[in-house]
Order: sequence, then C-alpha cells, then structure tokens
Amino acid sequence: MNTKEDRSEIEALEQREANAMLAADTSALQTLWADDMVVNSTANLIAGKQVLLEMIQNGRLKLRMYDRRPVRISVFGDLIVTTGNEVSQLIGDTAEFKLFVSYMNVWTKREGNWQLLARHVGLIHRDRTEPTQ
Repeated sequence: MNTKEDRSEIEALEQREANAMLAADTSALQTLWADDMVVNSTANLIAGKQVLLEMIQNGRLKLRMYDRRPVRISVFGDLIVTTGNEVSQLIGDTAEFKLFVSYMNVWTKREGNWQLLARHVGLIHRDRTEPTQ
C-alpha cells in the first residue's frame, strides 16, 4: 500500500467522507464510518457513530463549506492514519463559525472495505462569520 495508486485511493476515500459530511449524507456516512468509531472534536465532545449521525439528522451538525487537505498518509497493515488540515463553516442557531483545524483520521479495513475508526480534530483558529441567508 505504498504505490501512487494506493495513495490516490485513500485520498479519494478521505474526500468521499468529507463530501458526505458536507452534504449531510447519513446513508454514505453509515457505510464509511465503523460502528465502533470514536471522534474527539473541537467542541470538546467525544462521540460515537450513532450520536454523530443523530446530530447530522437533527441539524445540530450542519456545514456550509468543508475543505479537507490530507498532508500525510501512513500505512500500518489494515490501519491507515491520515493527517492534514481542514477549513469548515459550521451553521449554528445564532451564529456561524469558520474553523481552521488539524485532523487525524484512522481508517481500518473490514470485510474488504475501509471504514473510519477514529478521528481527532484539533482547533487551530475559529472565526465568527455573518450568517448568510
């Protein structure tokens, strides 16, 4: 898993998951996320798959824009660790925020498919933005 094609596959997987988050596509996330996934977020929230899917479905986790840039991909057998930077714009009830973060995703291969097993997001900077209609 060190070829250019392998790296392209993982970068595409990262982008598919980011696109699903932006589109609030819970069906895609249901398959991309492992059932035992754990996420440590910038909101000081440690949550699993079901909690995050519910937050997306009820609109508590909604994105206006989401740009993910993987910087490093490290392979450890059936585990892949990706690290990089993200810029996202969260839509809230009273305000919108633009977040600049670093991230680490841990992907695992189960039954022939890659799934996101763990994710850590570290806040670099947060800007309050004017809500757009």
